[in-house]
Amino acid sequence: MMSHNLQHHARSILTHSSRTLLFCSYSNGTLPSSPRHNTTTLQSRIEAASEHKTAITRVLEHWRRQQKGKQINPSMVRVLVEELRDSQRFRQALEVSDWMIEHKLCNLIPEDFTARFCLIENVLGLREAEKFFESVPESQRGEAIYTALLNCYTVKKDLVKAEGTFKKMREIGLLLKPLPYNSMMSLYLSVRKRDKVDEIMQEMKENNVAFDSLTVNTALRVYASVSDLLAMEKLLSVWEDTVKMHCLTSLDMAKTYLRHGNKEKAREMLLRTEEDQIDPESYPELLTLYGEAGEREDVYRIWDLYKMTEEQDNDGFRALFGSLLKLDDLNGAEEIYYNEWDDSGLEFDVRIPTMLASGYRKNGQVKKADKLMIKTIRNEKMVRPIGPLLEEWGKKGNLVEPSYMRGLIKDLCDSKQYPKALEASTWVSERKLFDLFPEDYAARLHLIDNVLGLEQAEKFFNSSIPENMKNYSVYSTLLTTYTRSAKTVDKAEATFERMSELGFLLNSTPFNSMISLYSEIRKRSKVMKLLEKMKEKNIEPDNVTMNNVLRVNAYVSAMECMEKYKREWEEELRLEVRTLDAMAKAYETEGSTLKAIEITSSKKEVYRLWNEYKKDNVGKMSNEGYRSVIRSLLKLGDVQGAQDIFNEWEPERYEFDSRIPSLLISRYCEEEKYNEVKTRDVMKLSRKKRRGLQFELFKDVCVLFTATSFGVGFVPCMVWLCGGETITIWGSLGVVVTGIVLAVTNSF
Repeated sequence: MMSHNLQHHARSILTHSSRTLLFCSYSNGTLPSSPRHNTTTLQSRIEAASEHKTAITRVLEHWRRQQKGKQINPSMVRVLVEELRDSQRFRQALEVSDWMIEHKLCNLIPEDFTARFCLIENVLGLREAEKFFESVPESQRGEAIYTALLNCYTVKKDLVKAEGTFKKMREIGLLLKPLPYNSMMSLYLSVRKRDKVDEIMQEMKENNVAFDSLTVNTALRVYASVSDLLAMEKLLSVWEDTVKMHCLTSLDMAKTYLRHGNKEKAREMLLRTEEDQIDPESYPELLTLYGEAGEREDVYRIWDLYKMTEEQDNDGFRALFGSLLKLDDLNGAEEIYYNEWDDSGLEFDVRIPTMLASGYRKNGQVKKADKLMIKTIRNEKMVRPIGPLLEEWGKKGNLVEPSYMRGLIKDLCDSKQYPKALEASTWVSERKLFDLFPEDYAARLHLIDNVLGLEQAEKFFNSSIPENMKNYSVYSTLLTTYTRSAKTVDKAEATFERMSELGFLLNSTPFNSMISLYSEIRKRSKVMKLLEKMKEKNIEPDNVTMNNVLRVNAYVSAMECMEKYKREWEEELRLEVRTLDAMAKAYETEGSTLKAIEITSSKKEVYRLWNEYKKDNVGKMSNEGYRSVIRSLLKLGDVQGAQDIFNEWEPERYEFDSRIPSLLISRYCEEEKYNEVKTRDVMKLSRKKRRGLQFELFKDVCVLFTATSFGVGFVPCMVWLCGGETITIWGSLGVVVTGIVLAVTNSF
């Protein structure tokens, strides 16, 4: 806050010392009285150059050449520098200043040096500005540039250089206005040197330099900062009617009254603060001070004003909750927490729910506090360590239920917030809040492996878990840790063997861990041995087992075994994506492209395989192929793709397969909103494809009829009927042809 105030003060000094002094010579005829009107064209060119990222010096040179030897009015360039600076384009303003000096447009006056000093300090930094100051002739170092230099030192809180510059200004008689005094007072305020402020004010009186508003406000804040209530009120009584107090001044004075226990006068000062335009950054402090003054209505009134600024932040919420809880308004704090802060979209601040939880506990609502703490810790937005929260939760003898902690650790694990879960598990263990079970050790072993790595997990297993706690769950967790990598196969096998010796191989979980590992490293023979061992122990394979067995067979292209188990487990089996893709790849490798199409889990793969199939079957595409690809696309939810494949389908010669359009029609009928239009389109296109097929048959019959005479012997002929079936007719060729022609004609 103090740094912000000093910078604000610095800007004020620059405004009065640099901008005004830059053009102070207009009045004595050195510069024209209204130069801005003449710079409109040049200014518009500068704007265009900025948009196109063109160097300003090129624009200035072009403008100078257009003057055709006329004397350039330096006022126009000076105004341009000022306007660029006012619009925060300091670098461009410095470029124009450089150009002005380079072309010696005029004799430089002290105000030119001051303006240039300020630009250099802003663009290049204080060190370069100091070098420039040293290059300025003594005769040109006026009050303005010294004040600007002093201001730089006070902003940087360089007490030695600031006092040296102030002393120099005193020696050469430049302490004629309040600005340099105010700079030093602001610096002394920031470093809490009250006695120096008194000296400055005394010197101003001796030099007949009148106090201005900034002088009085700074002095009041200095007295407030050291709680000198007597000096503060004495100065206020003299200047109260003539000087307007700044917002920060009245806030500081209110703090002083509160420190002295005078809430009534503190509230008066806070009300005076509201008379001024309040900076949104001051609202949190105002909320806090009203809470200390003990007026709940004031807190809510300020909060409503703060919300109107639409610049609320977590600082404001913390100040609000702090004041409401101090005023014992727990219900109000709870309502704002859940209705405003929880849905505010602000960055998660763990201090806010902690404040409310403390309020619950102070009010005896321990269960509410515990629930809020658990919800807070579970929140994925909270990425900071949860140790402080846990300490807050467990302090003052609060009883932490084991079920709460176990549930919390499990929830954090399930949401993959492993570091938080490990913190909670470690905290429980170190605090010895309750007796640990083997499952607690297993959970911590799993977390250490995930967060700290295998080496730390092994160390924990060997040295921190008591032998009587190493039951099935602990060994199973250790086995899972080893089976995640092919590098630890030997350790996994040793752990599995140890579990066998201890009688822990009672369900499918340890078998699945080993089968999964062997599957990934393509050890099919070992997978099959473990499967046999499961049968011996009457352990039914679960879905994990089935998928691992199918995958390892697919990896090594053991097609017969893969399909055997797929048929055997068909009713219970739920194929995983990895398994589907492995089997699809195996089918493709074996040349069974249609089977690969039907089992793959990827639409992209379906299209790739379909294109490969079409390349291999040019001129002999089968209905079976179309059935397979359409069925697969529908299964994967690509209805439009299935429709497109159906559109390109050409039935096999003399064989219309009604199952193909039926696939699409069934899908359209199953949709939540029955798509009658698309169903009719499929039926219409199906009739068209069927008629085309019948017409081809008719043409073939006509060719046969033309090439063959009537009544020559008896021949067996296949006749395709409009229902999609075929029958065999024995008879003379002429009779058969005549019958076929009639049948085809009737079907149209």
